[in-house]
Amino acid sequence: MRTDRRGFVGRGLALAGLAGAATGTVSGFDSSPQAQAPAGATTNPSFASFGWEVSNLDDNGADVYFEVTSNMTVTSVDMDVAFMITSAPAAAGFGEVLCRAAVSPGARPKFYEGDPGASFESPQSPNFSKTHIYNPNKLNVGDDGYLLQNIFYSVILKTWVPASGAGSSTSRHVTAARSLALNAGDYLVFNMSHAGVSGDAEMQVVLEYTLS
Repeated sequence: MRTDRRGFVGRGLALAGLAGAATGTVSGFDSSPQAQAPAGATTNPSFASFGWEVSNLDDNGADVYFEVTSNMTVTSVDMDVAFMITSAPAAAGFGEVLCRAAVSPGARPKFYEGDPGASFESPQSPNFSKTHIYNPNKLNVGDDGYLLQNIFYSVILKTWVPASGAGSSTSRHVTAARSLALNAGDYLVFNMSHAGVSGDAEMQVVLEYTLS
C-alpha cells in the first residue's frame, strides 16, 4: 500500500469515466416539485437521490458527476458508503477506500490524467495557509499539504482483511446539515479511490434542498 497520502488520495476535484478498468452502475430518483407534484402545487423541501457501485476496485478508482440545473440551497446531505471483498485475499492486509464529494463551480470537473484513483482536481483554498506538521517523534506522517477547496464530504473506509477474509467489510453513514448554495451550471462530483486488498464499494446519496 502506498504510504504517500497524496499518492493514494490524489489532489482532490473530478472526471467520471470509471477509471482504472473499474466498472459501475448508477441509479437514482427525483422527488423534486417539478418531477412529481401536480401542476400548480409546490413541495418544500425537495429530495433527490442516487446510488452507484464500483465492482472491481483494485488500487484504482472512479467518479460520478452531474450538472445542477436549478439554483438551489442544499440543506442536508445523507451519504452511506460500504466496502466489501469479493474473495479471500492472496495475503492479509488493509483494504481502504477514500470517498469524497465536491462542487465544481460553473463547469464540468477536471481530472488528473493518468491517475489510477481517478482523482478530480480541487484547488487550494485561498482562505487557509498550507498545513504544517509537528512531529517530534519522527513518525511517518502524510497529509494533503493544504486545504482543498469545494470538497463538502470526505470519508475513509479502512478495514483489516485477514487471510480468511472473515469480518472484513466496513461501512460509514454520514448525515450533515448544510447551507450549500448551488447555481444552475454548477456540477457535483463524487469519487471513490481504493488502495490495498481489492473489493467492491457502493455509495448512496440523498440530497435535501430548496429551490431559489
